[in-house]
Amino acid sequence: MSRSRKIHRLSNPDTDERRAQRMLFRHLRDDTTADRGRMTRRVHELQLLLAMDPVEFEQLIARLMAAMGMKVELTARSRDGGVDVRGIDTDPFRGGNVIVQVKRYRDTVTPSAVRDLYGTLQDDRAATKAVLVTTSRFGPSSHQFVAGKPIALINGAELVGLLKHHGFHEVFAPARLAGAGEGGGQALPEVAVAAEPARLLLHWSGEEEYDIAALVCRGNRALSDEHLVFYNNGSTPDGSVRLVTGYGDANACLMVDFDALPADADRLVIVAAADTGNHPAATMAGFAGPALILEPGADQAAAVVHLADGARTNTAMRLGRFDRDSAGDWDFTPALAGYPGGLHQAVVAYGLEVDDA
Repeated sequence: MSRSRKIHRLSNPDTDERRAQRMLFRHLRDDTTADRGRMTRRVHELQLLLAMDPVEFEQLIARLMAAMGMKVELTARSRDGGVDVRGIDTDPFRGGNVIVQVKRYRDTVTPSAVRDLYGTLQDDRAATKAVLVTTSRFGPSSHQFVAGKPIALINGAELVGLLKHHGFHEVFAPARLAGAGEGGGQALPEVAVAAEPARLLLHWSGEEEYDIAALVCRGNRALSDEHLVFYNNGSTPDGSVRLVTGYGDANACLMVDFDALPADADRLVIVAAADTGNHPAATMAGFAGPALILEPGADQAAAVVHLADGARTNTAMRLGRFDRDSAGDWDFTPALAGYPGGLHQAVVAYGLEVDDA
């Protein structure tokens, strides 16, 4: 079932929307039984990926890319040049030639591996983007290095989520048995679990293109210029908020690791904006039937909030905000506001200076 159908099949929209507006997402605490069970299952899932034959694992990534709509080619292992899979993303707006490197690691991927992939990308005349996929995780230095570069980092938890989202549930069947007390005798490698980011999806109807942006704030002030995530800055310095493309049938997607947000941040503001840079006459009038969807994890139900349509008088629109409470949980509040001056005006409203030149 597509997300658009899921959105419109709410049995009682008014009741569901009120419930969702009170709390779109409450972040699970580490000491809850639900979270411990989810983390145990994730350990088993990542163990299965880590135990796969290297060629089989590369083939799985190629199949995932094909399921995401790409044309895919596995490279010959003897002359891959640091590239395991090549793909062509045919999306007319965000597409291009993608090179992918996969690393079945237990430990954190070193920044040098990320830098090496960037060097490979620069030397490859056909490639426009690089992706590094791992069964483990990336450190802050790696996320800082890729900021502003055409490189995407996918950690183990995100990989599991993407595989499940695109229908590869059979890969993890043994993990379900292990969670039910069966199949526990398998000698699987130990693996550390990376924090699982939430997927914040934005959906609207119509043909117009809009951008999603996020500001990591303390109160009503963004922490810094680097804590504005939008089309020209795809990630915060620590990678806790990242803009991703090609995620199913969502129009736009942010990955948010709420646990990894800076300690001094207590607010995450979400904004949608028209692409006035390429289309000067664009407004929010085509932002019809919008819905904000949050998937807290691969095995948890999504929460949905339907939002008001955009107005012709605005070129950007604040959709709402997540606030951290005293217990460390994050609650969502719809907080609609229009900006005739576009994303520029929204950014200035949260204390950032913008060069008009």
